[in-house]
Amino acid sequence: MKKKVLSLLMAIIMVLSISVSAFADETSPPATRGEIVKTLLIAADAYQPEISKEYIMQGSKNDDLRENEPAKKVEALVMLSRAFGELPEPVGNDLRSGTFGVKFTDVPDWAKKDIDKLAKAGVLTGKPDGTLGANDNITINEFKKIIARVWTLKGSHLNDDFYEAINKEWLNKSTIPTGEIMGGGFAELQKQNTDKIEKIINELVGKQFDKGTKEQKIADFYSTALDKKNRNKQGIEPIQKYVKAINGAKTLDELVQADLAMEKELSLSSLFSFTIMNDAKNSSENALYYTGLATGLDKNSFVTEDEIAKKAYIQYMTKLLVSSGEEESAAKGHAEKIYGMEKSLASVSLEPHEQGDVNKYYNPYTIELFDDMFKTVDMKQVLKSMKVDSADKVIVFDVKLAQKGAELLTEDNLDTLKAYSKVQLLSATGRLLSDEFKDAANEFSATLYGITGEKTDQEIAVAMTTGTMSGYLEQMFAEKHFSPEAKKDVEQMVEKLIATYEERIQSLDWMSETTKAKAIKKLHTMIVKIGYPDKWDTTLDKVAIKTYDEGGSLFSNTFTVTKAYIDNTKAKLGKPVDRTEWLANVYTVNAFYNPFNNEITFPAGILQAPFYDINAKPEENYGAIGMVIGHEISHAFDNNGSAYDENGNANNWWTEEDFKKFEEKNQELIKFYNDIEIIPGVLNDGQLTLSENVADLGGMAASLQVVSKMSNPDYKAYFESNAEIWKSTTTKEFAAFLSKNDVHSANKIRVNRTIVNFQQFYDTYGIKLGDGMYIAPEDRVSIW
Repeated sequence: MKKKVLSLLMAIIMVLSISVSAFADETSPPATRGEIVKTLLIAADAYQPEISKEYIMQGSKNDDLRENEPAKKVEALVMLSRAFGELPEPVGNDLRSGTFGVKFTDVPDWAKKDIDKLAKAGVLTGKPDGTLGANDNITINEFKKIIARVWTLKGSHLNDDFYEAINKEWLNKSTIPTGEIMGGGFAELQKQNTDKIEKIINELVGKQFDKGTKEQKIADFYSTALDKKNRNKQGIEPIQKYVKAINGAKTLDELVQADLAMEKELSLSSLFSFTIMNDAKNSSENALYYTGLATGLDKNSFVTEDEIAKKAYIQYMTKLLVSSGEEESAAKGHAEKIYGMEKSLASVSLEPHEQGDVNKYYNPYTIELFDDMFKTVDMKQVLKSMKVDSADKVIVFDVKLAQKGAELLTEDNLDTLKAYSKVQLLSATGRLLSDEFKDAANEFSATLYGITGEKTDQEIAVAMTTGTMSGYLEQMFAEKHFSPEAKKDVEQMVEKLIATYEERIQSLDWMSETTKAKAIKKLHTMIVKIGYPDKWDTTLDKVAIKTYDEGGSLFSNTFTVTKAYIDNTKAKLGKPVDRTEWLANVYTVNAFYNPFNNEITFPAGILQAPFYDINAKPEENYGAIGMVIGHEISHAFDNNGSAYDENGNANNWWTEEDFKKFEEKNQELIKFYNDIEIIPGVLNDGQLTLSENVADLGGMAASLQVVSKMSNPDYKAYFESNAEIWKSTTTKEFAAFLSKNDVHSANKIRVNRTIVNFQQFYDTYGIKLGDGMYIAPEDRVSIW
């Protein structure tokens, strides 16, 4: 997790192969019938122990099993069906993630019964033309992926699929709450925290408080968030003048001025996106970063021209533009042009895995050079209007994206830019306006991510209040739900894990003493933040919150708060960084490493069961929050965090030889976590997820070492606690989206692919050669 994005310490966990080679070689030769049956006799042994080669193969009438012939795909699948016998009916997570309703057109009559059984179980995928590829050859690697799907469905043998076996009961009963995108350990704890916050809010609602008090502001903000009647009555009125100004722009300069006027009043710009944070090369000072024009879909959806995503996005933009007053035909035309413009932006932008690489995102420009990049816009005037002109440089986060954006800011492109500005404005504010905007956004999300149903008005109001009024609510939450005893206990765990990490660095056989000394110095300098900040942010003290009766609205209240926070941030430009400041809400179910401050943060929100319980066995806590703590420490030494020194400056502290060895180890991890199937047809990306895999591996190594020093350590409690915190379910659509965009491996992979690198796991559960969870010692990976 990086400060810039504060991404979630979660995803969803997936399927594991029989061995490393099961996913490592895409050019492996076709499997013979004999190799298929040999594989099945091992893979299915725990499920049908008496199964025989002859029963699985069932050769011709003269008993010729044709073992040396290449196996056709349909033959291999029929043998798999026989080997595993009856399959459970998919429910819960299996029902959500499997492939169903497919009728293959090329299955021979003799194979129909077995293929239908596998198809009904959701473990088969076909070709775009509706065929199975029945007569195609199949490799052992391809076959093992299908076996892994059956292990997932069975979920009864932890030696083959540890995550599924530990969590199967929960996974089978799992649901995704209405209007949500996932369920699981993180989501359930977040819901518990939300319920606690809702209780705090409800205790304030309906009571009279003095103006300006925390209680009055929270209660009145919530009332405006809940007041759908007045919001629908206002419709688009809160932003009508901004829409009118955009529509009225006859030149590019007039559009720019309309945008800057909106930014001055709302701190919201559709054309110019800046952020202020630590200068990566001088982390004690705040610097100005330019992030470029935004796009409404992820890079992969644009580059592959995903037809479902394209149609949904164009439809969403069309509805927004129609709601702003455009005729539908004109709105659709504008939406299609916006899509084309954004596709051109996405095609040149950084890959997701590059965005945390300081060598990619740190591109300082003098003000003169930055201004020169924009041939048609006076960027000096833009910086002055936005009150960030005190900067002596602009750090361009994505140079090619910025250059492409600058190229698009032309008079010839004015109509598309105007429509783009309106879409940006409407998508940013729609949830604060009438229901037609919310409904359009919900429909878009439902199509793109498979979300079903909608949250209640109360749930939406609580979520809005929780997000906007967090400066007050998190104080109340911490007072009620995180004890000083828990804070002290977690602090002691962190101390122990940092000390253990030092021991591990000292014992590395691939790193020189020179680099070890620098790494340990970084470890000793690391700032630790537990539970809640020592001083609370006072930004909300400066704002007034008004009900609709007093002339306020959800829109005005939200942007009053937003502007106050952004004005505070702008005032920090060029000033020293306050390293005591927290970047996450106290009730967040997450944890963070900030490379610029060399700090780890564990909010009170995650320091609760099942992640942490002061009354739990120490091994359970170390398998859960202990591993998470070790994970965050490890981010200081992952492929991205390792570029920063102990003070948070991007500064090479490695010897050339050591860094070369480090990169070689990273390559091993990329291969180890790459191409493992998440759900049928969706694969994990080892390059995209490298930084988080390094952190998972390091976090488990350190926390497991602490446990190993206990008297009679309960490794079972450790490993099962770890598997349980990552239990998760999501829609098939969102799982596919995450596989291309989330830097975390899917949660199942985070469990199964990490624990197999530690001998304690093998010893505890008797994992042996032939088990799905077995990895040969020489193929296991380790860095820290």
